[in-house]
Amino acid sequence: MQPATFALPSRRSFFGSRAFYGYLFTVPGLLVAGALILYPLLFGLYVSLNDWNWASGQSAQMTFVGLRNYIDLVHDELFWNALLNTFYFTGAALVVEMMLGTACALLLNSVAAGSAFFRTILIFPLMISDIVAAIMWKMLLDPSLGFVNYLLSLVGIGSINWLSDSHLVIPAIVLIDAWWQTGVITLIILAGLQSLPEEPREIARVDGANAWQIFVHVTLPAITPFLWTAAIFRAIDLLRVFAIVWGTTGGGPARASQVAQHYIYAQGIGGYLHIGYSTSLAVTFAAFICITVVILLGLSRKGPAE
Repeated sequence: MQPATFALPSRRSFFGSRAFYGYLFTVPGLLVAGALILYPLLFGLYVSLNDWNWASGQSAQMTFVGLRNYIDLVHDELFWNALLNTFYFTGAALVVEMMLGTACALLLNSVAAGSAFFRTILIFPLMISDIVAAIMWKMLLDPSLGFVNYLLSLVGIGSINWLSDSHLVIPAIVLIDAWWQTGVITLIILAGLQSLPEEPREIARVDGANAWQIFVHVTLPAITPFLWTAAIFRAIDLLRVFAIVWGTTGGGPARASQVAQHYIYAQGIGGYLHIGYSTSLAVTFAAFICITVVILLGLSRKGPAE
């Protein structure tokens, strides 16, 4: 039997083939995507290498300064404080939302009657914009007139300055974000639970395993890819937090809740109009987000034996 041979298509046959026309038809879309994606990125990198202060009005000109903006941000304690607050908020919110989302998904998966009603309740906060959620919770957490402190007063707990105490402000923002976005994690994990076959859990029950053992040894390993997917997507979103902080505390008190996006905004169009420097901050922060995502992706690909 002769071994199979594979001949490369000739140049003439390729340029007249369906593949050629398929590639040709994608060129306009690629050009548009390149213009909409690459140009802003490259322009942002260029601006970050310039001193461009809009405070001087329309006559503001860019002055090339090289890496000076990046050198300055290394010594900018306020930026590193904002970055630390961002990772503190992201870590705390991710843990809380993953735990609540997993618990809600397990409950919804085990409830037959009324499941649609409870799903609607969980999804409802997702329909509210972040700034609306921030303003609503700012009123609810008001130390004098807020409904949360009123409920606490019924059980003998005094007024708490949720958004004015430097030790409580980020946990309070975590509470707001958990109320607003836990439904996303719930839906992802619930989809994973409903895609699992019932046979492994039935076999575990026959072998005498209780509900906790079934969850730890059967269900949890099976939904791990869904957990990682939810965690990575939420981590990216949490790192980019802005509107909730801007709408509740404005970064206060004493910058205790100022996150990276808010500081970048304040340095740029939100206050000082140091466009070149704020762009260098944005580029650096984007690099931190990429590094975080790469680390999470690496952890998610590790097998149980590793």
